[in-house]
Amino acid sequence: MIHLDDLKKNWQNQKPASNKRFDIEKVAIESLSKLKKFETKQFRINLFNTTGMVFILSYLIWAMLILTSFTIIKAAAVVWILTSVIIFLTIYWKIQFKVKNLNVNNNSLEFIDEVLENFSIQKKLFKEKFWIFGAALIIGTNILYLDLLKDVQTLERVGFHLLFSLIIAASIWGGIKFRMFRFKREYDPIIKELTKIKEGLSN
Repeated sequence: MIHLDDLKKNWQNQKPASNKRFDIEKVAIESLSKLKKFETKQFRINLFNTTGMVFILSYLIWAMLILTSFTIIKAAAVVWILTSVIIFLTIYWKIQFKVKNLNVNNNSLEFIDEVLENFSIQKKLFKEKFWIFGAALIIGTNILYLDLLKDVQTLERVGFHLLFSLIIAASIWGGIKFRMFRFKREYDPIIKELTKIKEGLSN
């Protein structure tokens, strides 16, 4: 596990090429504490979101199983949805930024490159995986309502399936937009600061 004190000591032992470089190194070291605070804040937000998602889906599935009769199709849909949620949450937590995963042996410039790359990958993967997760939810929900609406006329069933699919798709789109808004508000200031430090170190 990475310790900020170890990383600071490692950087401080490096021989600065100039006083300007040394000053920038000091600023880079100070940025470590900000990264750790950022990680802690993101962990709390993600934990809250995960708990809420699990609670809501668990309640909906429980209600469907209790209030309606058991069928193989319904059971398959529930298993599909739960599996999709578990896989998504596993990937979601895995791609989160963690200071402990960074290389303590890197110098400040390499460290900043690694942080910026982590942020970029996280943003890209979230968009891709969240849409895949949304598609999986749409499939599972349609399988579920294929059974629940079996006594409804065909035209009405088609309407319900389209409505549920659009609601999920709109929710996923909104979730991505909100996440990108959060990324811009919370990640961008750190990215800009680290990029500025990187440019100073490169000169």
